[in-house]
Amino acid sequence: MTKFKTLINFKDNTIMYARDHKKAFENAKLKGLNDPENYMYMYSKDTKDYFKNISFRNYISFEQ
Repeated sequence: MTKFKTLINFKDNTIMYARDHKKAFENAKLKGLNDPENYMYMYSKDTKDYFKNISFRNYISFEQ
C-alpha cells in the first residue's frame, strides 16, 4: 500500500501526489536514470514519477 503525504485532486479527475522519494529514485534508477544527483523528485501522477533537472529545470518521468 502506498502512503501518501500529499494528495491533490484536479478538476479533470487527475491526481497528483507525493510518495517516498527514496522509493521513487530507486525505481527511476532501475528504469534508466543514470545521473540521479542531477535531479530532484517533484511529484507522482498517473502511475509516473516526475523528476526535475537541477541545472536545466526540464522534467523527466518514469513509470512506477
